[in-house]
Amino acid sequence: MSLFRIFIIVFCAFLMTSWGQSAFATGSGAYNIEVPDAGAMGMGSAFVGEADTPAAMYYNPAGMNQMTRPEISVGDALIAPRGHMVQPNGNTVHMQNNEFNIPNFYAVLPVNNKLSIGFGSGSYWGTATNWGPNSPLEYATTQASITDIDNSLAFSYQVTPQWSIAASVDNDESKADESFALNGYGGSIGIAELKGGDDAWGYRIATLYKINDKNQIGLIYRSRINHNYRGKMSINGANPTAYGFSSYVSNVSEKSVLPQSVVAGYSFKPTKKWTVNLDVAWVDWSSTKYQTININGSATLNTLGFAAPTPADWHSAWSESIGTQYNVNDRFRVRLGYYHHEMVIPDATFNPRIPDSNSNGYTTGFGYDITKRLTLDVAYSILFYDTRNIINSVAKSTAGSAGTVDGKYSEFINIGLVSLTYKF
Repeated sequence: MSLFRIFIIVFCAFLMTSWGQSAFATGSGAYNIEVPDAGAMGMGSAFVGEADTPAAMYYNPAGMNQMTRPEISVGDALIAPRGHMVQPNGNTVHMQNNEFNIPNFYAVLPVNNKLSIGFGSGSYWGTATNWGPNSPLEYATTQASITDIDNSLAFSYQVTPQWSIAASVDNDESKADESFALNGYGGSIGIAELKGGDDAWGYRIATLYKINDKNQIGLIYRSRINHNYRGKMSINGANPTAYGFSSYVSNVSEKSVLPQSVVAGYSFKPTKKWTVNLDVAWVDWSSTKYQTININGSATLNTLGFAAPTPADWHSAWSESIGTQYNVNDRFRVRLGYYHHEMVIPDATFNPRIPDSNSNGYTTGFGYDITKRLTLDVAYSILFYDTRNIINSVAKSTAGSAGTVDGKYSEFINIGLVSLTYKF
């Protein structure tokens, strides 16, 4: 059996088992996590202006026309977040350690010298935090997760030898799970849990222009995706004297928006050995104004205030990334990169279920051609979040004077990626 066939069988089996296990860690800009490809991540995830591998399906599908033969790529990202907060009294609360994997798959098929078709599957949104059921933060969150699977079908057309345009249709399948504690009012502390899911659609349009052999620019617009989560809210262990019940289940729904964004990229190749890429992105997180849980037909939960709109007031943010690649020889390449993301969530609505902050990431990696057709890419990134000193009233709605999230929050994330690309 050929090396390629072994590679396909092993990774297909891996992908089939991984999707069901994957949860996602806090990412860059609220709950955006960008780990589509090891080759691009090694350069700080600055790839919109280059986009010459199957990962163009995510970064800039107009780059698919640069591939003259069918190519596929499969890979995985391992994410290990670590965080803690220090209360005003000096007590330290640690977020429970977890590791998560995010697989991806891309395929590009040139139909002719003008038209290319691509398919991609991965995850670019998500969060997973777990502060535990008995922490001082329990009235705001005990655990929270958003897991998304994104599938895209793209078409790229070469208008001229220098200029290509592309469009895609994107499906985002999302599931959410969140829990927090309720004030016991002298009795047992209850736990409220929300679970729901939704399947929604969006699109992307992109372009790539080759100025000359050394300079290339790209631009991509990603539409917003409107989710309407539907699921259940359950309460268990509540104080019957305070709430009138010890357990309760109700149908609920909640609207959420994955924001629109624009990313511009520039790729510069001063020599055959060097490549330098720069990306600048704007993400419209201001579309998240409120968090509103719609309690379907439950006067009891409405009376308790669970359906009241909770202000979010997130704001739009910018991010920048820069990276370089050096070709050591015809088969081996080394990479370095840096990226920065602005925080999205203001102090007044900060919730430790999404411990957002300004962040700075540093990356390194390499690419190696195992054969003329099979390439291995490996990357590592460490992402540092600025410490945030929070004083707000987020937890008081479910705990009165007992609830608080006040303190200094710190977090960093280790990210490892591996990708294999095959050229037919």
